[in-house]
Amino acid sequence: MNRTILLLFLIGLTSSYAVGQSYKVHGKITNTRLEPLAFASIQVKGWKHGVVTKENGTYELELDPGKYDLVISMIGYKSQVITIIIQKTDYLQNIIMEPDDSKGLSEVVVKGKTRDRSEEIIRQVIRKKEAIQSAAGPYSCMVYIKAVQEDSLKLKGKKKLAKNDTLPVVSENTNPELDRMAMAEIVLQLDRSSQASKEERLGVKRRGNTEGLFFLSTTQGDFNFYNNLIKTRALSETPFLSPISYSGLLAYRFRLVRTERVGPHKSYVISVKPRQISNATVEGEITIADSIWVITHTRLKFPNYHLPEYDFFEVDQQYEQVADTTWMITRQQFTYYSKSNKGKKSGITIATYKDFELHKQFDRKYFGVEISSTAQEAYEKDSTFWENNRTEPLTEKEVRFIHYKDSIYRARHTKVYLDSLDRVINKLTWKKWLWSGQEFNDHEKERHWSLPPLPGLYQPLQFGGTRIMAMIFYSKRFPSRRGIWIDPNVSYGIRNHDINGSLSVRYLYNPFNRGILKVSAGRQFRLIYQGDAWINQIKRSNVYLDNGLGIGHEIELLNGLFLYTDLEIAFRRSVSDYATNSLTDSLFGDVLKDNHAVDFEPYNATYGKIRLAYTPRQRYIREPREKIILGSAWPTFYASLRKGLPGIMNSKVNFDYLEFGIEQEIKLGLAGISNYSVRTGSFINTKDLRLVDYKFQRRGDPLLFMNPQEAFQALDSTFPVFRRFYQGHFLHEFNGALINKIPLLKKLQLREVAGGGFLIAPERSLQYIETFAGIERVFKWPFNPLSKFKLGVYVVGSAANKFSNPVQFKIGITSWNRTSNKWN
Repeated sequence: MNRTILLLFLIGLTSSYAVGQSYKVHGKITNTRLEPLAFASIQVKGWKHGVVTKENGTYELELDPGKYDLVISMIGYKSQVITIIIQKTDYLQNIIMEPDDSKGLSEVVVKGKTRDRSEEIIRQVIRKKEAIQSAAGPYSCMVYIKAVQEDSLKLKGKKKLAKNDTLPVVSENTNPELDRMAMAEIVLQLDRSSQASKEERLGVKRRGNTEGLFFLSTTQGDFNFYNNLIKTRALSETPFLSPISYSGLLAYRFRLVRTERVGPHKSYVISVKPRQISNATVEGEITIADSIWVITHTRLKFPNYHLPEYDFFEVDQQYEQVADTTWMITRQQFTYYSKSNKGKKSGITIATYKDFELHKQFDRKYFGVEISSTAQEAYEKDSTFWENNRTEPLTEKEVRFIHYKDSIYRARHTKVYLDSLDRVINKLTWKKWLWSGQEFNDHEKERHWSLPPLPGLYQPLQFGGTRIMAMIFYSKRFPSRRGIWIDPNVSYGIRNHDINGSLSVRYLYNPFNRGILKVSAGRQFRLIYQGDAWINQIKRSNVYLDNGLGIGHEIELLNGLFLYTDLEIAFRRSVSDYATNSLTDSLFGDVLKDNHAVDFEPYNATYGKIRLAYTPRQRYIREPREKIILGSAWPTFYASLRKGLPGIMNSKVNFDYLEFGIEQEIKLGLAGISNYSVRTGSFINTKDLRLVDYKFQRRGDPLLFMNPQEAFQALDSTFPVFRRFYQGHFLHEFNGALINKIPLLKKLQLREVAGGGFLIAPERSLQYIETFAGIERVFKWPFNPLSKFKLGVYVVGSAANKFSNPVQFKIGITSWNRTSNKWN
């Protein structure tokens, strides 16, 4: 039946193609600030049909070859007529719309209980907003930020300390209320033009654990609602649609709440609520001054659907007139919290803006890839500096917190206290050994060791049977931001009486240029089909024994240009003589046929690998001793060479594998985020190429949705490729752009993803393509209010010239990475 439907579809498609082929007319419509315009109309003159732009300003038409007049129109902008000639190719036509001042409302009067005129008031502001934004020109100002977090998570009951464990100077719970607080103050100079911004942080003071505080830098987001899209990098991957935009007129409902008198102007307080079919929208109130039609105040809440970290987030902003020419944001207050079943973590950040310098002349190259910088002196400012620059007064509790933390800092950095604290942390207890793991600390020398709990040392599902493992982890981060991480482990196999183990050392010697030196050594089981479907992971033919030594180095040569080099010496042995457990065969007997380890002669192998990756226009934040990379609008290009080096340490392998690739993340505004990668590779020398070093294309997992940027979901088998192949992957996260237009589904807080991939392997005469779509929902980890994960269900379809392609259903899980602000 399915084949019959497919055949009829292909016949219909072929017939329509024979009658006449149409071509795509596409592009993007923006305003003069190059911001996308949603819901603009594109009409073909003389025709009855047309299209409107999507939320990211893009449009698409299908037209036969010929000459056409396109009529582009939108409320508040001048209509345009553009003549295009379609030949036998697609046609790209981008359009910039100019504001139409003639169609603005000349006067708005609101009286008593007359008809609600809130939307007309919003239209007046929209009509003037470009003039308001351009009135300031490029400018500079001083910004003071105060961020405070009160962690209200329930505390465990006080523990009784042994006599020798009493802390002589100060107890951890001397003041639980203040112990749970965190606070940061920042003073910076902000420089901004219409298209770029740059900040220099002049003073930074942190007290307590400030990791969860929001808006310690203006690079974390621009909350000016005169912009069509509100882009908040640290808050959400998805930008939010501003109510002060023509697209916002269609996405929001407005209602006049009250009229106020503020100074010489009458002000209208307007309620803003998203329509049911809207997606990335806000909710709250906007205050607008009568007759001059400017925003004076906003209090808007962001939907937790788009907030990976927060359950509630609200921004309260005050706009004031500056230099009698323009209206600027002068004060912001961010209020946010995250809830869990044990309480919530809450925070408030206040930012004030003053000393505006308007219409500044910046050098043409002033705004570059460095968007924020902080010198070491900024962290060393004394109390006089803060008294002179603190524009927001401290509360009584904040003053107590500062005094408390300063006194605690002095007390807790005495040798007597540190020794007492170490005695408490290092004390051996059954709870630590059985549940949380044992720690050993040396505060004076800033060293830390950790051991896993005992149950984690018992590993029953290893090759050859149960193994007993011992491991420890050591880390140290120096004040210079250099760091060292040491990870040794050893295991004993009960069935085969064998000992495996490994040691890895990573040393970050240059935090700014990412200079890292890596050394590793070990004897351990390795997988031939690493990253394959789970059914191939448990096959004994996937395992071999590797005795290896390795050294590696990575560094950023220039901004965005990274060099990775590795040298590895391996002594490879077969595990065909190992005794194994027959339980696996009995459980998966029908699936694991001929389940035996690969038998091969022992051999030595030496490898060298070099990888060069470049990302143009990589933006970053400069700290005194390190560099924080923010990404780029450009793709990353890379080239990688892996070479088997014969003769060195009696190495037998001799091959060369060369690969080129490109990968990129593209943010499409309200339409979502796209990620793609394309690569091609080939062995240019295979004089002595062993099974372990093959380049494999791995099969899809029958149940689990694998990483769509690395794996294919529907390949029916794993196979090697030796000659040139071409491989690509694409993933688009809509972030609710489609589902949230359906009111019923919007309440379920689902989100949609789609993508696909292709593989061309000429040596196997294989052409393969796949597509997939899925529905995901975000859940919160029960024990961490700041951590969330996505659970998804996906459907996969594929087509190939070598095997059948049934539709498959899969499940997957993705966690939120707070460090990179990404799902992975």
